[in-house]
Amino acid sequence: MTEPSADTWPPSCLVLLVRLSTDMTGDVPTGRGEGPAIVAAQQLVDELLQGLVDTLASGYPIGHWEVAVLGYRTTPDGSAQLLSLLADGKPKPRWVPLAELAVLPAASREVHGQPRRWAIFPAADGEPCPAAALAGVYQLVSVWLTGRYTARPPIVIHCTATAGFDRDYFRIARSLGLLTTGYGPVRLLHYLFDANYDEALAARLLGVSAELPGHPDTQTGPRRGLWINDWDIRDPWEALFIAAWQDEATTWAEPTALGILVHVFSTPKLGHTPEQWEDAVAVDPGGGVAAIADGASSGIFCRLWAQQLCERFIHDRPNARDPTTLNQWVNQLRQEWRTAINYTNLNWSKKAKVDEVGAAATLLGWELGPVAANGQRRWRAFAIGDACLFWVRHNQLMATFPVVAENQLGSTPLLVRSNPGFRTLALAAEGTCEPGDRFLLATDAVAARFFQMLTETEPDWQRYETLDPAVWLAEVDELRSRRQMVNDDCTLLVLTVGDAGTRGSRNQAEPAAIAPAGVPAPEASASTAAETPADGSEALHVEGHRRE
Repeated sequence: MTEPSADTWPPSCLVLLVRLSTDMTGDVPTGRGEGPAIVAAQQLVDELLQGLVDTLASGYPIGHWEVAVLGYRTTPDGSAQLLSLLADGKPKPRWVPLAELAVLPAASREVHGQPRRWAIFPAADGEPCPAAALAGVYQLVSVWLTGRYTARPPIVIHCTATAGFDRDYFRIARSLGLLTTGYGPVRLLHYLFDANYDEALAARLLGVSAELPGHPDTQTGPRRGLWINDWDIRDPWEALFIAAWQDEATTWAEPTALGILVHVFSTPKLGHTPEQWEDAVAVDPGGGVAAIADGASSGIFCRLWAQQLCERFIHDRPNARDPTTLNQWVNQLRQEWRTAINYTNLNWSKKAKVDEVGAAATLLGWELGPVAANGQRRWRAFAIGDACLFWVRHNQLMATFPVVAENQLGSTPLLVRSNPGFRTLALAAEGTCEPGDRFLLATDAVAARFFQMLTETEPDWQRYETLDPAVWLAEVDELRSRRQMVNDDCTLLVLTVGDAGTRGSRNQAEPAAIAPAGVPAPEASASTAAETPADGSEALHVEGHRRE
């Protein structure tokens, strides 16, 4: 993908996130005097918005901007509250185009030269809930970014005190930093307003704050986006406007020199046979590429469609970040799918469902780059829908993608559809991994269970490298019986990045599909519409998954 033309300023977005809890009422010393932390946060918010509005009014070509100004706290019943603070008084969190924000009824301050009050802050009250608030921001940003790889990186500015941070916040912050565009990842900035701030916490916040580029005009060098009890408007301004297109330097399709250990667990819905399993998995450890898909039960011939998407992804390695390239690839697969189901010989009712509904599936693709001199490797992923990636290091969850909480696994996710007329848009993520890192790719039912476990304790992620599939199957059945897991097709693909001494499992010359044991190799026909791999590759069966 090439950089957008120089005469087109790419779109971008800004989230201003402000803590509204009681601890923001305490006084903090700043370079502008001493006063309540909430007042300092409001001044920062209004100065930034005033600068954007003035820049737009000057006619400077800054492109299309969307803004969300959000406050958060817990309500008396203990639930997290995230609400819009814009002067129009509408509480629902949302994006507002900068041109619309500029005409909102913002009141003037009494002191001349001060910014107008673009945001209306309620009285600070209640307890903080930073993890839940950032999860809501993640969802807002990820939806905005879907299909927008050529946009400038979104900016999230969090004005906060130090209480209430937990491991979930840092996991979500790292997850937010994985979301990327051609100009780089999402930029998370922290403004800490607290007279007695915790230095250890400040250091942890520094670690998940974005690295900002330097600028010769202001004589600033690269630095992390964390500031304590003060602000210089030039810092967030540089985060908003200084970004350079990053040409791709990694050869993603190059065979990897180190092995990847592969473990697969899968089972159909309770009461269904293995032949009715509509998920799909394909992996090429030697090429450093894998995919997982979840067929939509409302469609027809979805198992074949999901299988085709996975197998062709690891074979073709399409550039999912480019909507044009991605849609051309999907269109080609649509023709192949129609041929594979032998559409001409279907009966009239099946033809009608193919024409009216067709097949649909979520799709999550993962790729691993070559080894760098320091032993690290870049990885990247794309998602269409809610199949989820869990990135683990030293048995601790680093981040997730493309969702960060169970309530973001919706009943109507984005899908790749077999019928023409539907545009396919993907969300992109990228990071750097080390030998021993694990990537768990899960369909939504398994992902939901992982998020449930995270509310209790950190799961033992490494157990999935030695777990007997029969034991996993028994655990899933028990969870289903207790209604702690929905009765859906369940698939989990575990990938462990090896080091120089690792010989990858399932390492073979050709990519391979993976299916539950007991699934026969069917022959496609008009009567059964059997779903076979598009390229005829032999399935790798996983022992212990057969359900009689």
